[in-house]
Amino acid sequence: MKLERMKNIPNANELLDGVLYYSEDYNTAIHRCACGCGHEVVTPLGNNGWELMLKGEMFSLHPSIGNFSFPCQSHYWIRDSEVVWA
Repeated sequence: MKLERMKNIPNANELLDGVLYYSEDYNTAIHRCACGCGHEVVTPLGNNGWELMLKGEMFSLHPSIGNFSFPCQSHYWIRDSEVVWA
């Protein structure tokens, strides 16, 4: 995956596959589901949400992303900029 830092979070119809959009101002990351179904996945960052760890050009999102309310039921991690399936 690629990390795209943004001031504002883009609209769902502007999201590209394989890109994690990150807004420091809104402390939120968003991407299209890694399975390819096209659903928007919103991950609020901080104490009650996910943690985005940046290591140079690489990034990881913790904990896992479980899209159990989507028809695809996908479950994965993003580690070192790669999708790792559960």
